[in-house]
Amino acid sequence: RGGSERRRPVVSAASVASTEEASVAERSSAGLLSLESVAALVREPSTTQEAFEAAILELESAVDAVRALDLESELVGGGAFAATLEVIASRAPNAACGPLVGHTMARLRKRADSGTLCLQDGVLSPLAASLLKARKNKEAAMAVESLKRRRPRDYRVGIVAAARLNDAEMVKRMVDGSISKTRKALKGDRLSSTSVGLDELDEATLKFAMKVLAKSGDYRTPFAIVDALPRERRSPMLYHAAIAACGKAKPAPKGKTAMLLWKRMKADGFRNDIPRATYNALLHCAQGALDEKDGDHANANATTTILAEMSGRNISLNVVSYNIALNSLAARGRFREMLDLLATMENSNIAPTEVTFSTVIHGAARANNSAAAIDLVKAHLKHCAVKPGDAAFGAALEACVRDPDAAQGAAAAQEVVNIMCDLGATPERRERIEQLAREALHRGVLDPDRVDRAEAILGMALHNRQAEV
Repeated sequence: RGGSERRRPVVSAASVASTEEASVAERSSAGLLSLESVAALVREPSTTQEAFEAAILELESAVDAVRALDLESELVGGGAFAATLEVIASRAPNAACGPLVGHTMARLRKRADSGTLCLQDGVLSPLAASLLKARKNKEAAMAVESLKRRRPRDYRVGIVAAARLNDAEMVKRMVDGSISKTRKALKGDRLSSTSVGLDELDEATLKFAMKVLAKSGDYRTPFAIVDALPRERRSPMLYHAAIAACGKAKPAPKGKTAMLLWKRMKADGFRNDIPRATYNALLHCAQGALDEKDGDHANANATTTILAEMSGRNISLNVVSYNIALNSLAARGRFREMLDLLATMENSNIAPTEVTFSTVIHGAARANNSAAAIDLVKAHLKHCAVKPGDAAFGAALEACVRDPDAAQGAAAAQEVVNIMCDLGATPERRERIEQLAREALHRGVLDPDRVDRAEAILGMALHNRQAEV
């Protein structure tokens, strides 16, 4: 009934009495009040409404806070309901928040119907926080949007609720208001009282908002957040969030914007504070981006520049870093650099993965090099525990189709098909693999026996004839 609502282990019936005594002693030592103390306070003629609301905040049990609203007194007003909701938001267990908020709002509606109370910001703000804790995300978002004047906590509640609802538009509306207020403050313009400036929001809230926006493919708003913040409020974590958003931009990563953020990050004094995760995000964004002016690496490919800086700072690349860098080089058709990077990876005792080999084989296809593609497939079989999949076989066969030397391409395609037969491969993208294999094989002289064997094992139509359905 009373006592603490914190999670406790189950106790036996014999120890209930001693537990209640300990709870009372704990409340007393902590300076927290019981419901009986608050009731006695209400009976005092000199008690003010502010004192009653402060007493509710001192109740350890959220259940007692709700019951305090049933006391027959004119002191029970909007402030008392706000205090009760604050207790629920701060001290009630998550599972109990929903029912407690329901009981509180039922009492609030009863008084509102009688014309003695109306819903104001003072109640809406803790109501939103309580609803969020109860995972009533839609209701919490509605409460935040109903506020006439929002505080930093309301922004965090609204952003978290919107994120759970996948409502990036709500996050953008709230953040756009903060960006506008921050920029107006810098210009000395008249400020709105309905929004909160970016400088009033903590770093965790801003990062969470940027993560939600990035998930929707919006990179401009995260960039605008970093751009509008005062220099002293920018941090490596916020820069990382903005760069990561560039990598998730739709329909393609925004390499130029990411490179700009990287340069500004170093200009703000964070050159030696850039973590490997941020470099990985930069490598992902660097596909096709040129780094035109960066000291000794002028007019270099952005991937090369990033790798050079990581080497200069003695930041070791992990397998994720290598895979991202290889993918970026593949997009630029820099196959020779991909082979060099693969050799560096092996010399660093970092084992290539299925993704690593598939990416480099894709680079061989871009370079029209079927001999390198088949060598890489064999290396995949030798060094990787996971068998090659559709991506590796498809890229290898594409290299065979694109090789200027038709005979070489056909011979390499026959080797790829033989490897698929030996592995008993069952491609998920069967039609594409079949089409590439047939086209590549027919660029040279066919070995009918091998083709018949492959057709029987793989279930593909590799001869140039119409397949019967």
